[in-house]
Amino acid sequence: MNLVQIERTSTVEQLLENVLEKTENKNSNIYKQIDNILQSKSTKYIPATILLEAYKLSDKENYLHEILAGSDLFVPAYIEPERNPELNARVEKLKAQQANREYDEMTKNVNFNRIYASKSNETFMPDMKSVQGQLITIANVFLTIGGAFVFGYKSVEYSTGTNNFVLQISFGLLCAFVVAVADIYFLLKRFNTLT
Repeated sequence: MNLVQIERTSTVEQLLENVLEKTENKNSNIYKQIDNILQSKSTKYIPATILLEAYKLSDKENYLHEILAGSDLFVPAYIEPERNPELNARVEKLKAQQANREYDEMTKNVNFNRIYASKSNETFMPDMKSVQGQLITIANVFLTIGGAFVFGYKSVEYSTGTNNFVLQISFGLLCAFVVAVADIYFLLKRFNTLT
């Protein structure tokens, strides 16, 4: 499909005639096209692609712009292809979403329900996560201290084979105290790096 066409002038015809004379292959496609154009005197415009091919085959005595001097260009009007209905629907949906986002952005300071809801959510959730983390840490400390006491209490019973209640309690408390001091040390070290 040749969109751009060039007006037929004497210099253009002379170029086409010279190419016909110099072309050895009379059965080539370009030769037949140029021959058809020259034989039909009624055609006012020549496709630009044929003229460019003819110029490439010519001896290039003149520059292309010299040959085209005084010629008019014919460019047919652009016919816009019909858009896909699915694409149109998707574009409209995206435009509506963008308009809603812009509207929400403009009115975020005006809608008091949303202001209070967002402030309560913004301040409440981080605090809850912080409290939850601290509760888990405290529970972990108590579990490790309790586990150390049980370990000390049972280790005396299993190692001696007798139930010496005072020795079991005292060794359990000693193990719990050592673990408590270690936990407190690491807790203080952790909180010191956080602040």
